[in-house]
Amino acid sequence: MGMHKNLIFIFSLMCSPVIIAAGPAINEINSCLALVDFVDIKLDESSDQYDAGDMVRIHKGLSAYSEFLQHDIITPKLLSMYGGNSDRAELMQRLFERQRKSFFRHLNERYTQKKLLTDYASAINDCSGKTRLSVAVAEALKTALDNMEMLAMQK
Repeated sequence: MGMHKNLIFIFSLMCSPVIIAAGPAINEINSCLALVDFVDIKLDESSDQYDAGDMVRIHKGLSAYSEFLQHDIITPKLLSMYGGNSDRAELMQRLFERQRKSFFRHLNERYTQKKLLTDYASAINDCSGKTRLSVAVAEALKTALDNMEMLAMQK
């Protein structure tokens, strides 16, 4: 099992309590959102090692994908799951946010190196196959992942 498969596996294990409440599809999407945000933070920590222009393109793509997952997938799915009851959807949203914080803690303990890894790009690429992306988000994300791969190979 490659490291990027391990990243996805870790997420699926860590979010098992929500699977019962929310169903596996939205659970996987929340895991992907956590991964994207984690990688974005890791990039900030190592940005001095890389070209500023590359960093801008990567951040732009990851941010676009993160916003898409939250606003176009997770929020509407939660509302739909709870029959339009925004209070219950908000409660589950807060649970998802707590989960993402625990993902971050776990990943920070496990992946302490500050360099970009091709595994991050591979894992995010796997995530992107789980939803249909708008053309703009898909293009921004592809640019980000291509830049991550390129920078990872330089080290």
